[in-house]
Amino acid sequence: MRPSKMDLRSAVLVAVLTALAVPSAQGQASDLFYAGKTVQFMVGYPPSGAFDAYTRVAARFIGKHIPGNPTVIVQNMPGASSLQFVRYLQDQAPKDGTQFGMFNRGLMPKSVLEPKETGVDFTKFAWIGSMNSELAVCYMWETSGIASIDDMKKRQFTLGDTSKNSGGYLYTSILRSFAPENAKLVLGYATTGHIWLAIERREVDGNCTLVTSLESQKPEWLTQKKINTLVQFAETKHKDLPNVPTIFELLQDQTKKQAINFLIASEVIGRPIIGPPGLREDRLATLRKAFNDMMKDPEFLDNARKAKMDMDPISGENAAVIAAAIQNTPSIAVEVARKFMD
Repeated sequence: MRPSKMDLRSAVLVAVLTALAVPSAQGQASDLFYAGKTVQFMVGYPPSGAFDAYTRVAARFIGKHIPGNPTVIVQNMPGASSLQFVRYLQDQAPKDGTQFGMFNRGLMPKSVLEPKETGVDFTKFAWIGSMNSELAVCYMWETSGIASIDDMKKRQFTLGDTSKNSGGYLYTSILRSFAPENAKLVLGYATTGHIWLAIERREVDGNCTLVTSLESQKPEWLTQKKINTLVQFAETKHKDLPNVPTIFELLQDQTKKQAINFLIASEVIGRPIIGPPGLREDRLATLRKAFNDMMKDPEFLDNARKAKMDMDPISGENAAVIAAAIQNTPSIAVEVARKFMD
């Protein structure tokens, strides 16, 4: 027997009310779960530096956007450029959403290049979001006589860096590949600050670093045009660097483009926040919403601005897509990328 129109309307009404009740029930469950609890916002570095600073400002505000308003404390877990923390999150952390945190994005391509040594798969983690994106550039001092990649091919030059394990080494390696016969690399500087001092003393001609580092620590180099920026490592140009070519504009070989995209894609996730693998979906949704709401919180943004922190958030969903793209890079491109790291 066919149901009457009234029966159909009743069924539809029940379905709609049931669907509407699901988020409410989840919200109530989250309220009950987090209320009165202490959440650990972890970071894979000691109490100093940019990663720790970003973690602490986020920890101050994210709790008020989590239903139940739990207490949020910062837990530092330094070791192996944050790999120790990531392994803890993978192997030991509770899967209930009470522990999550920030790690070094550079571990993402490394996990593909050195899977046995790294021992983690970033597609398995619960991606909550990223507080900003980073952009690396390579530059030369104004008196070096080098203002473009073509100029590099006409004269010898010297670049400074700390070690092969530094974040900048990848970019100096790529830059040197355009004029290997003219490039000299000096390693052993203790910090980026020491490299900058060497540049001012004319001991080296240039370096590769993050735009945010220059903006916060050497703004006069930019405003007074003391450096010539040669290349930016991004698919699209930074709004303040409209005349500086991207690395992809300078390359013709598609495999090299894939390799470099593999190496630099993680910069889009500049300050990544992840939870452990296996985190239940409703708890992850709660944390993602709390992150998104925090990143629009005027008080939070005012504090970040006062601390001179760049904010350019990436949602957890988009961060997860980028992590998957890195993990699934074709093997031929990964091998080309490996040569850049030698």
